[in-house]
Amino acid sequence: MEHRPHAETAWTGTPVRPHPDARRNGAEAIPWGGRREALPLKWPFAQAVEGFRAKALANADYDPASTFVWGQMMAVSLIAMLKTIEERFGKDGHDAMREALVEVGDRIATEMLDGVERPADLSRAEVASLFASWVNEVAYASIERPSVEGDRAAFDILYCPHEDVYGAFDCRVQRYLVEGMIAAARRAFGEDLFDVSFASTIPAGAAACHFDLFPKGTDDAWNEYSERLRTRALKLADG
Repeated sequence: MEHRPHAETAWTGTPVRPHPDARRNGAEAIPWGGRREALPLKWPFAQAVEGFRAKALANADYDPASTFVWGQMMAVSLIAMLKTIEERFGKDGHDAMREALVEVGDRIATEMLDGVERPADLSRAEVASLFASWVNEVAYASIERPSVEGDRAAFDILYCPHEDVYGAFDCRVQRYLVEGMIAAARRAFGEDLFDVSFASTIPAGAAACHFDLFPKGTDDAWNEYSERLRTRALKLADG
């Protein structure tokens, strides 16, 4: 596949460090959707999804790429709102926005998990990995390469819809949504089921976004890193 150069600045105005292999990391050859059958969750926004399939996707003239553009518009608008509120209202504004995003993520995952019981034949790592697959493929429309080994799991995101639009620091919006999704999953499957950390992201200059899942201990790796990002965001907002 021919490499198309990225811009040095994301659509949101954030600097990016594109990796030349990000566009040829094999995403187009990775299976999508099949493994989620082992943990049958539900689609969020179920009624709206049915309407989309019945009215838009059923229309032969409808180009799904327009839905992609609409989604990007919503995403970058949210980032612009977060930055503006941080600059104008400081930590109170940031915390209010983060709380709202966490609540949305929690509600989405709660809809997905409604009435679902943890399968007895699946290990904790497998449950965590499968839940992550639902989040990655359904909530984030991404293509992943998952793995499970012992009590740990991992996944590489080989395609994310935001990878050519976001800068690295913009991904904190998605992080706060995931914060709520993790909270909902822990309520459903156990508070100590899993924690998450990341090692690389495409907007930050990697060929793939890599995440690790592991049993939750006394610390909370995901939320603790979010707190560090909060500190950085408020420093940037202060100029």
